[in-house]
Amino acid sequence: MNLTLYKKNLQKNGTVILGISGGSDSMALCHAIMHQCKDIRIIAAHIDHGLRSESKEDAEFVKKAMSKWKIDCEHYKVCPPKSGNIEAWGRKTRYDFFEKLRKKYKADHILTAHHQGDDIETILMNLLRGTRVKGLSGMQTERNKLLRPLLFTPKSEILKYITTHKIPFREDPSNKEERYTRNFLRNKIIPMLTDIYPDFPKRWQAQKEYWTNIQNYFETQAQCFLNAHLSNEGLNRKEYKNLPYHMRSTVLELWFKQSTGCLVQSSKDLARWDSAIMKWHTGKKTEWHKKRFLIIKKTHALIE
Repeated sequence: MNLTLYKKNLQKNGTVILGISGGSDSMALCHAIMHQCKDIRIIAAHIDHGLRSESKEDAEFVKKAMSKWKIDCEHYKVCPPKSGNIEAWGRKTRYDFFEKLRKKYKADHILTAHHQGDDIETILMNLLRGTRVKGLSGMQTERNKLLRPLLFTPKSEILKYITTHKIPFREDPSNKEERYTRNFLRNKIIPMLTDIYPDFPKRWQAQKEYWTNIQNYFETQAQCFLNAHLSNEGLNRKEYKNLPYHMRSTVLELWFKQSTGCLVQSSKDLARWDSAIMKWHTGKKTEWHKKRFLIIKKTHALIE
């Protein structure tokens, strides 16, 4: 049995950094790449975030499994911060590690084992948070040097592949804790939806290109607006007020990303900045990022 893989941009005779936790998804992906793409060199990358008591055992399991499969393995242990957004910290730390390894090995791509279920969970979480068009497209199969070969592969197929090839893996007990929104969606809501609409995940994923194209159009128009109306004085408030909200929010997203290197984390921030530019009087300011502020002037809004 072969595993369904999205292999469009996997380079023949190339090198990939493969993020591996030791769970069923990443172990299945590693095994499949090893057997279905035999000309590709795999560098396994495992990161111990120090968030679970079992993390040391997970790391040892991965090291032994990769040694048995004769795959080079890089391990990185970090200490979590005592406060702040732990999930965002973990994601950034993980991808920074992967990118560092990509440069070290001159690898073509970074591979992660996100599958169809992860994609649908992400879309539903975006909807619950009040997403815009971008959130409706879910995850992308490719972003810069990142590839997700399992993104259109159902979890059921991964588990069948694991069973067929007797691939060992580690269970993460926290995946069953339904106090986490993602786990509740995975274990309760999505099974109910697929019972009623069996093709729901496949049909939603079929719309990816549609939602992505709409978002790309918005971003192109927003960038043209910034090119014309963002100067050393700041953002032209009069021109900004003439835009519909979907364009204003996209302008703010791009401006934030270009001025901070980060993505907007909350729609509440967008609403706050939009309200400031649209309605506030001269001299008022609101937090932009860390110690920088969005300052409202008579004709312009600027960041200082």
